[in-house]
Amino acid sequence: MKTNKSKFFKMIYPAVLLVGLGVASCKEDDENLEPMRMFIPGGEISSNAGETEVTLTWKTPPNTVAGTSTYTVEVAKDTLFQTPVILTAQADTAKITFTNQQLNIKENYFARVKTNAKGNSPESKWLVSSRFSIRGEQIFNTPLSSEIKDKTVLLNWRPSAGLTRIVITPANGTARTINLTPADLAANQLLVTNLTATTSYTAEIFAGTLSKGTITFTTKEPSLFTYTVSPSDDLVAIVASAANGDVIGLEPGVYTANASNILIAGKMVTLQSTSGNPANTKVHFKEITLKGTGAGVKVSGIEFDGKNAAGTTVGDYFINIDAEAGTLSSITVENSNIHDIINTFLRANRGAAGGSQKINFIKVDNSIVSRNAVSSYQTFMLDRLDFNRLDVTNSTFNEAGRGLISWATNYTPAVKPTILINKVTLNSFGSGGRDNIILDANALPVIFTVQNSIIANSPKAGQTVLASALRAGTGSEVQFMNNNFFKLEGGSPLAPLTFPAYVQLANNKTIDLGWTHATTDFSLPAGSELRTAGVGGTSIGDPRWVK
Repeated sequence: MKTNKSKFFKMIYPAVLLVGLGVASCKEDDENLEPMRMFIPGGEISSNAGETEVTLTWKTPPNTVAGTSTYTVEVAKDTLFQTPVILTAQADTAKITFTNQQLNIKENYFARVKTNAKGNSPESKWLVSSRFSIRGEQIFNTPLSSEIKDKTVLLNWRPSAGLTRIVITPANGTARTINLTPADLAANQLLVTNLTATTSYTAEIFAGTLSKGTITFTTKEPSLFTYTVSPSDDLVAIVASAANGDVIGLEPGVYTANASNILIAGKMVTLQSTSGNPANTKVHFKEITLKGTGAGVKVSGIEFDGKNAAGTTVGDYFINIDAEAGTLSSITVENSNIHDIINTFLRANRGAAGGSQKINFIKVDNSIVSRNAVSSYQTFMLDRLDFNRLDVTNSTFNEAGRGLISWATNYTPAVKPTILINKVTLNSFGSGGRDNIILDANALPVIFTVQNSIIANSPKAGQTVLASALRAGTGSEVQFMNNNFFKLEGGSPLAPLTFPAYVQLANNKTIDLGWTHATTDFSLPAGSELRTAGVGGTSIGDPRWVK
């Protein structure tokens, strides 16, 4: 005989199931609305690292009035806080600052923050930060190329109280401590001796146990001249007869080489002062010409003056690559002073077609280039040249060309070249109604970085330029970081130069330093924020101007 039991269960079971689901759903919603979650600090924890402190910030919890909550902050060495908590602090705003008296500089930490209980509201859950650190002070100035020798280095620093010692450590070697004397402290510099040639070193300066700055440098090779010459010798003839790889040492004095070009054909030649000091070794020049496969030049520690003895400017180009096709060696200009040029610093656009001339690298370091007349060429005129790398570092360009870099002939290069402008002071440039006066790469892809530099006063006095700062092709990587721009203008009426949307701009400033087109002393004012505005807290612009 059948009963209604099975029928009853068929009716009641779905109802029970629905009730159960409803209870589960309410429980889940209750968990989402749990007070511990509701009052958790909002967003994420951001960090802003300085030389001596780091500030952590977060958002006020949702549905909470700013300034009505307090927070507990804990710091440890791992995200799970399984290592001992290093310190615990309280904050009554949504931020907190830790100093180098609380945390070690250059060490990585993690923080977690919770909203404290208040009235009927319980404490919240923890919000955990990403890794952060205190950057550490950097009072060292960047050593100039002329201050680094094979066995010595001259270290300079900005004034700081309580300095006691410098520790010099060679790569894979034993550290050496040098206690600073009153004379060292008064001069804010130390000549370190007894170093090993071609060796990488780290120098760290201390006030007691507190680190105040760290730099790295590499000592040079010993100076080995193939032969030396004197001002009475015919420098043009000597270079013409030199063999590939010769290092010609120029003894102090004034050389006359402006009647004809200094031709370097099919070989690599180095011209270097024996003193290492451009102030006592001068060459009156017309042009250095590179010609053919294998041609290259390195100049070091020399002043190149484009004026002749009568004071007439005769220097057409500083370096000019001849039209002959081929794969050249390299160009290096270091610790030199080049001035009074009719056309431009470097012309490399004479090739018959894009890529018909190739070169490995072009490097300018610790040099001053000035008084380039108003001309029809950019400072680096690289159209049609297939190059791997251009580095311009620790240098000053004043009264430069109609633009800085041109690489505007479209063709297919062997590689995407890298261009680095780092710690450069560039003042008074741009003329001839040109556009893209910082870089014109047309449709060619480049990796272009400008950092730690000061760029000012465009266009040149009495000249015009257009409004765009640069152009580069699809696939380019372009970034401007930690620079200072002022009076960098173009268009009509004059307005600040514009940067394309694909340019990454970060940490740049627009502080007017009062420079004009006639300025020749680019020293940064004492206490200027630009002395610590560079990447890692270093100075920006040519380091020679922060001594």
